[in-house]
Amino acid sequence: MGNRIGFSEVINTAGSLLFKAILFGFALSMFHSANANASDYKQPSDAISEFVNEYSVPDALVDPKGRWMALLENGPSQPAVTKSILGIEFNPLSTLHSDIPRYAHVSFKHIDTGAVIRPRGIPEGKILHPSWSASGRHLAFILETEQAAHLWVFDIKQKKSRILSQFPLNGFTQKKPFEWLADGSGLIANIKVTRPSVYQASKRTPSIQAPLVVSSTAGIASVNEIQFGPVQQDEFKSYALAQLYKLSLQGNAVAIGQPAYFSDFKVSPDATNLLVAMMDIGTLSKMQKDDFIEQRNSVWQIWGMRGVPLYEVYRPQHTLQNTDRLSQPFVQPTMKRAFKWRADKGATLVWAESSDSDENESLYSISAPFKRAPRLYADTEGRVSQILWGDNQLAVLVMNETNGQKTYYAFSPLTPDRSRVKLQLFDDLKPGAKRELIFTKNDLGVDVLKVAGGRYLFVKGVNHDNGQVTPYLSRFDAKGNLFTSIWQSSAPYFEQVIDVISEDGMRFVTRKESKDNPANYFSRNLTFDTIEQLTRNTHPYPSMRSISKELMSFNVSGGRVIDGDFYLPNDFDPSNGRLPVLIWFNSQEPENSKGLRSPYRFNQQDALSGVPFVHEGYAVLNIHNLPVLSEKLQGEELTKQLRDSAQAIVSTLIAQGIADKEKIAIGGHGLGATNVVNLLASTDLFVTGIARSGAYNFTLTPFAFGKGSNSLWQNQSKYLNNSVIFKADKVTGSLLLVHGYQDRGEASFPVQSERLFSAMNDLGKSVKLVMLPQSGHIYAENDEVLHMLYEQSTWLKLHFEPLPTVEETDSVPEILRFELPEPQQEFQYPSPWN
Repeated sequence: MGNRIGFSEVINTAGSLLFKAILFGFALSMFHSANANASDYKQPSDAISEFVNEYSVPDALVDPKGRWMALLENGPSQPAVTKSILGIEFNPLSTLHSDIPRYAHVSFKHIDTGAVIRPRGIPEGKILHPSWSASGRHLAFILETEQAAHLWVFDIKQKKSRILSQFPLNGFTQKKPFEWLADGSGLIANIKVTRPSVYQASKRTPSIQAPLVVSSTAGIASVNEIQFGPVQQDEFKSYALAQLYKLSLQGNAVAIGQPAYFSDFKVSPDATNLLVAMMDIGTLSKMQKDDFIEQRNSVWQIWGMRGVPLYEVYRPQHTLQNTDRLSQPFVQPTMKRAFKWRADKGATLVWAESSDSDENESLYSISAPFKRAPRLYADTEGRVSQILWGDNQLAVLVMNETNGQKTYYAFSPLTPDRSRVKLQLFDDLKPGAKRELIFTKNDLGVDVLKVAGGRYLFVKGVNHDNGQVTPYLSRFDAKGNLFTSIWQSSAPYFEQVIDVISEDGMRFVTRKESKDNPANYFSRNLTFDTIEQLTRNTHPYPSMRSISKELMSFNVSGGRVIDGDFYLPNDFDPSNGRLPVLIWFNSQEPENSKGLRSPYRFNQQDALSGVPFVHEGYAVLNIHNLPVLSEKLQGEELTKQLRDSAQAIVSTLIAQGIADKEKIAIGGHGLGATNVVNLLASTDLFVTGIARSGAYNFTLTPFAFGKGSNSLWQNQSKYLNNSVIFKADKVTGSLLLVHGYQDRGEASFPVQSERLFSAMNDLGKSVKLVMLPQSGHIYAENDEVLHMLYEQSTWLKLHFEPLPTVEETDSVPEILRFELPEPQQEFQYPSPWN
């Protein structure tokens, strides 16, 4: 097969005879266009092309002194290559976890003066884990390149960035493989020791020059699925082995101790000691995902800064050799966990301790030089979740409850057993509301709760009343269990607190947006009642300024409610007749919305949704919650719910005088595309459909629903009943299939669209297939996104144009204007396949 360039397209234009004529060329050069130059990428109209300009407001990270704000421009959310071991999803080239936010660029904004610094000298790469030093002078960050990840630092005062060490970081066992020393003099980093065999990403445009031979072991794996076999163990160890280093800001690197399989490390507030957690590799063959996440197999020790072990805090009982167990008298195993340095002391470690049979735990502590036995710090009722340190008068003890909830208690770090007050911090939260404690750095440079007067905490959050969300800032009295409002957002704006930069909570940074204005950052000073705009982001979609949008809800049988965003062209006038409608299924929530939906939020758009086609003169409905295939909803029940939902939506749009019933199209991506085919086969409501990167034949993925009893061979009916390809003969209306040729999703390989196209063609259906050669499951390349929009635009025009003319009106009184018009004479539109 030759290299693919440009896009590839196959179209059924006049039934299977023509297709057979095309098939020979299709076999020789798969998916090269039958009637167009395959290297030609096409573009839609200028207004639609705007949607490629992704709306992205930089994240803001305010320094501990409240002087500078690091603005982090969003980059790709996922690395190009991912791998999974023991539940860890990571980039095998850099070893960094896949779910860490990745940024493309960083700049700095001075909050008081508005001065801007744009660093130079940072190589091409992705920025991860930006972290301020306690003084606010330096920002440390990881720079991930195609080969590795290194630790960098930017000096605000000197306006210079530099790499701290040529050693690549190891982020496999820890999400954040470095930590600032509390005094800001340097950092501790986890460094790679061994370099795993080079992990080759699959080529985007493979060219096979010789016979391809792949062998199978032709046997069932003997290792239990939840355990590691020898090969997996060796791979795990090759990634996990690391060396701790102390890195100075001048670039000096000093090794700490010997290489080990570190699962965690924490620096003491006085920067003189380390708490390290090392995995017992001897138990790796029995280790499960939860064991690793909860560090049940880790040995915890306190080291000096040269790596000399000073005290062993905990060694799991099961790491003892069998001979040792036999020689020792039986004792109840002791569990220690929730290790944390006291934030108000130089080097005092606190942890929770209990035996397996105890329902309650006790807190113990030990202080430098760690020569004396640990002492009892406090007794607790129940299991400890964590301790949130504040100042020397106030800290918060968080306890786990049996119902999965957490309980919060205020106490004094100096007298932890006295006057412990149960806090009503989160007890009154309504569904949809959120609340978050605000942190700062203390005089030692340690992250602690922001405390005022030894009793007041600061809380930012979002209230949820009558379907409206309102961000706010409050002060909480830990002694009186009372909230006092400081500030809240007001209409027509949606404004959230980013950070509090004054001791009394009266000065803070916010992110403010409205329906028609993109988000920008502001500085508020309530003492002087002033507000200053810090950034000036412009509207990314100028053509959408005059487009109307409203939230529509549709009542479905069974008490379900389907809702979505409804867009109308800016020149829409009911008297001009009904409109073609594009209904797009399973529109994704904008990534930065974080579930906070408000009529005052900026109308963020997405080129992958149906919204761009409002500029073609169509009404567009982006559905949020159409039923999709899941563990609980499958087969005929899913089809019924889809059919009922579609009927409710279409009936409402027709009854309101908006939709032309002969010009309603549907579209979707992924499982939304599967829904499209399902509805085209089970209803006659739609003239055409657009299905992108869907899963249509689950028999091609025999473990799609799990292994064992859920595999294809054990549960064939599940795979057959959910494969819409078996309904292809019942499809009414035409279908545009789009797929990324690099899609490697478990159930969405390109063969899914290839086989459905072939089946529908042989059945004499009207179908077109477009393959995007450089795209995976989500299309990211601008030229391919633009071509996708062009194909969709062209396809819809074939079915929707000419646009409707003005409907004739009679002498119906104005008060009865919304009565349904008389049925219109059917107009025979020219076939798009002549």
